[in-house]
Amino acid sequence: MIFDKGFGKLLISLLIYLLVSPFIPPGSVGGMVVHAWLSVVLYLAARAVVKNSHQRSISLALLGPLLVLFWLSILKIVPFSTEGSLALFVIYYALLVYAFTRQLITSREVTRNLIAGTLCLYLVIGLFWGAAYNLLYAIDNTAFSGNLVELADVSKLHVFNYFSMVTLTTLGYGDITPQTSGAGALCQMEAIIGQFFTAVLVAWLVGMYRRPGNKPSQD
Repeated sequence: MIFDKGFGKLLISLLIYLLVSPFIPPGSVGGMVVHAWLSVVLYLAARAVVKNSHQRSISLALLGPLLVLFWLSILKIVPFSTEGSLALFVIYYALLVYAFTRQLITSREVTRNLIAGTLCLYLVIGLFWGAAYNLLYAIDNTAFSGNLVELADVSKLHVFNYFSMVTLTTLGYGDITPQTSGAGALCQMEAIIGQFFTAVLVAWLVGMYRRPGNKPSQD
């Protein structure tokens, strides 16, 4: 099965969010725009899941309460909703990773949409771990240390997304470090998956591209 169309829009939206959001001060009007943009990204991600699948139905059903808790936390309408919102983020991203991976491994030809979907999968893996780090820090604020983590006027969501992408690529600047065994275990697993993704999945795409009779498609 070929990827359902929509990954191109999702990829562009993800890249814009990851690039722009760290520059916007939290609590400002721009910050609200960034949160609204993230809501759009989450919706596009659910729509990118192949049609007529249980994963799409579950994604769209989960998206509603996720966004409600997310905005209640931002607007501070309901106290102590941060952990619940982050937990739903973790579950939602995990579901997207599963759905995107299933679509990927059932594809039979290399298309532009397939390549965009592969890149979306990589970024969503990073967001999944970023949400997991953020949830762990919300439960135990001694789990991580570093200048960015300790700054009060910086969104922890963006900080841990950054830390996740750095860990996923095994770049490791050392500006944020795990301080508990649980945090270290999460970092270890993300680094392993990042290497696995690059070594195995990219090699698989190249092998499928070079398969006899498989002509590149523009779809």
